[in-house]
Amino acid sequence: MPVAALRTLLVVLNPFAPHLSSELWETLGARFPVSPNEITEQRWPQYGEEFLVESEVEIPLQVNGKVRDRVTVPIDATSADLEAIALANTRVQEFIAGKTVRKVVVIPKKLVNVVAN
Repeated sequence: MPVAALRTLLVVLNPFAPHLSSELWETLGARFPVSPNEITEQRWPQYGEEFLVESEVEIPLQVNGKVRDRVTVPIDATSADLEAIALANTRVQEFIAGKTVRKVVVIPKKLVNVVAN
């Protein structure tokens, strides 16, 4: 693990476990000196907005209300796309083989339920 990542972890851990993170900071500082020396004087880490954007989502595929598989689909997939993916899935096909598909319930970004009897 890179030292910079470990330092960031300790800074984030400090509000929750100040004594432990302070001891680990001092131990780390003995091997890899940093200025300022105190963990409480460190800046809070910054985050990047670009890493918060999701492009894919994992949705469960259900047959008669029971989860049979999970698939990862693009976040902008339409209801028709999700229905086609569900009906083409091999695990779903195993459970609807020889049955009549009555309804396909699609909740975008959440789940697909195939009702068959």
